[in-house]
Parts: sequence; C-alpha cells; structure tokens
Amino acid sequence: MRIALVAEVKWEVREVCRRLKLRPIQTGDGVWGASLDGDDIRLCLSGMIPSIAKQRVDRFLDSNTFDLMICSGLAGALREDIAVGDIIVQSEDPLLVESAETALKEMAIRFHTGPLVTVASPVLTPAARRELAAETQAIAVDMESQTIAALCRERNIPCLAMKAVSDGIDDDLTPVLGGFEVVDIPRIARRVLCRPSTWGLAARLARHSCLAANHLGRGIWATLGQIRARSILSPSVAS
Repeated sequence: MRIALVAEVKWEVREVCRRLKLRPIQTGDGVWGASLDGDDIRLCLSGMIPSIAKQRVDRFLDSNTFDLMICSGLAGALREDIAVGDIIVQSEDPLLVESAETALKEMAIRFHTGPLVTVASPVLTPAARRELAAETQAIAVDMESQTIAALCRERNIPCLAMKAVSDGIDDDLTPVLGGFEVVDIPRIARRVLCRPSTWGLAARLARHSCLAANHLGRGIWATLGQIRARSILSPSVAS
C-alpha cells in the first residue's frame, strides 16, 4: 500500500514523523518518506500559501502513485460545540470515515464528522465565521483540504481529511493575524514582538496550536493503523 500524507508544516504531524522516522527523499521539494511494515508512506509539506500548496501537491501526485491520501493540518471551528483540540473528519469514502472515527474513539480524542470549507485567506472574527457557517453549512474552515480533495478526485485517489481545531468560533484573531492575506510566520512574529498588547493572545494561540497538533498526530497515527489493519482499500485501487 502507498499512502500519501499532506501537511502545511512538519510540526503539525511531528508525532507521525517521529514514529515513522521519516527522511527527506526529494531534496528541495518538501517530500519525506518511510516504510511501515512494507507499506510506503510519503509526506508532502505543502507550505502555508494556498496557491503554492496547490502547485506542490499537484506535482507530488503527478510524480507518485498512491492508494490513499490523508490531508492533515489545523482548522478553525464553525460551531460552538467544537472545541480546541477536537478533530474534524471528512471523506467521500464512508469506510475511511469509519476507520478514522474508530481510531479517534480508541484514543479518546473528541471528533466531529462533517464538511470542511476551504478559503483563500484566514477567517479571523466570530462574525465572519458565523456568516461562513451559515453560507456553507460547514463545521470547520481551513485553507487547503477541499483543494487537495479535488486534486485527488481527478486522479481517483481516496482522500481522508483530518484537521485539528486550533481556534474556536468565538476567537477573534484580528490583533495577531489581521491584515495578512496569508499566514506569514516571520511577519506575524515581528508584529507580536512590537505590540505587547498581543502577547497574551499570541501565547494562547500557540498553546492551542500545540494541543491541536498533539491530538492530530496521535489521531493520524491511530487511523493509519486502522486503515492498514482493515485493508479497506478496494482491489481496483490498492496495490
């Protein structure tokens, strides 16, 4: 079985990277790989700029053949009952959804199954999130999952999205992220350093992101185990 994993940055899936002992295999392309009991696992680091991420994932899928894609990363909640650290599960394949749900239950990680909406720039305010939820009926928002799902659909690759919630629907991220079209970490860090009034919010966001990434890594690792144990991929797709 050949399994693809996409994350914006390696830090988001560090637990999976640690367990697999992933190593760079395409220098400069942000692709890492490892073998897991005969199965080939590849990680593509897409980066945090949506247009560049699409290009990287497109090249990644064109240059490799996969039986399954897991799209990982962080997301913002679009419902009040969804808390920081919860996992959002979405796939058109009910067997993949079932595998993820079973794994997350066994790990005692809270999760919600439902649609994600992908946007081109961060949704920062509670009002904007509520408006987006009403328009789309999505339960969480991110900046890449639906783009990646479309690329997989074009190639008939089953795709499972697992996104960890790093901010709630009532969180106002404007003081830290306002004015940025994309999440530019160096520029954001400079802003925070120059504005002591943002330090409390920045520290809280860092804690929330760390919690979300911890849950995400553990959840993806357990889901990989479920998928491999069940051998759920159809013979026409799986190698």
